[in-house]
Amino acid sequence: MRSAARAFLHVPVVGWFLKDAIYGLPDAKYFFMGNLVVVFAALVYLFGYPFLIVYALSATAIALVSLIILTASDLLSQKKKKA
Repeated sequence: MRSAARAFLHVPVVGWFLKDAIYGLPDAKYFFMGNLVVVFAALVYLFGYPFLIVYALSATAIALVSLIILTASDLLSQKKKKA
């Protein structure tokens, strides 16, 4: 998993911003979050209401999958203890 995260840091523009947010000055985190808000606002301006619908539906799917993963990890740890 760490290699995938480190590979993402080598993406030209986004990786540079993310690397600066992680390893840079303390204010860089706030600038990175501000850039994310500006990009989101630009996408809403360009694509409009359909973008918001797709964003909300994908966020819902990610939330449900994360809940399943969190609750299934307890089930898997109980199976390992029984074996």
